[in-house]
Amino acid sequence: MVHQDIDTVIAEILDNPDLAKSEKINQLEKMREDARAEMRAASESAMVDDVETGDDLKQLDLALDKLGSDPDSIEDNSTATL
Repeated sequence: MVHQDIDTVIAEILDNPDLAKSEKINQLEKMREDARAEMRAASESAMVDDVETGDDLKQLDLALDKLGSDPDSIEDNSTATL
């Protein structure tokens, strides 16, 4: 799978006038869940560098914060940790 430029994907979501705020938050939260799963998998393999994934998480957290979503509440719903 080709890794997309997270900044571009986030900007497309945030700037999409056809998406309601809640839809934007849902899409970004899904991306964040995927990034966290990727980071967990990377932490289990010495062959994978998870720095890029950590940067993705930071960008997603900033975008969710901009929309008024509480990133900490996302973690409350998950039993998996890094």
